[in-house]
Amino acid sequence: MSELLQFLLSMEIKEANGENGDTVESKINGASYVIGDKAKYKFRVIGEAKIIAIFEVNDDSVVNTVTSDIMRRGPYAVTCTPLTNFESWENLLGRSGFQNMFNLAVPRILSGKHVVWFEVAYDHGISHDEFDKLWSMRAKTMIGQWRQGLMEIEIFKVLGERRIYAFSCKTDFENWEAHLWKFNMEDKIYKNAKLVTQL
Repeated sequence: MSELLQFLLSMEIKEANGENGDTVESKINGASYVIGDKAKYKFRVIGEAKIIAIFEVNDDSVVNTVTSDIMRRGPYAVTCTPLTNFESWENLLGRSGFQNMFNLAVPRILSGKHVVWFEVAYDHGISHDEFDKLWSMRAKTMIGQWRQGLMEIEIFKVLGERRIYAFSCKTDFENWEAHLWKFNMEDKIYKNAKLVTQL
């Protein structure tokens, strides 16, 4: 069986004039309707006129069709970012003791309505070696807690870049700041945390 194609599709509404029911909410609802159940996840970025969706598909025509249908509905800025399985980064992490950490079957689920979305990315203010060291320590923490069932997290690697997108739900008994501290947050590599709502 071939590997699924993965994409992060970002759709931002550029204009809603309020005429004939043309509002940000109607455009959000329209884009959500077009995506339907074709995406693994779809989120509304809280406080922004933006939807993001994660697709895992066998055929890229699904993403192309969704993109075309959304753009026909009005002025959306649509960006498609190719992703790869986080597990495929195992070889890069292997030198840090990560061999076979991803081989156990751990459920991949985000059950909460609200989710934090953040990036882990290389910052040119630090050396590659420092990034690799920080990344190895933080990734080990994330993966360890995920495997022990202490958190719900989905991790997607951007194809060809030292960047991942992570999505995580907190428990009912913690606040968002405490939840993010579980990752041993390091501002040199963690970027752009946003809260999103599952649609």
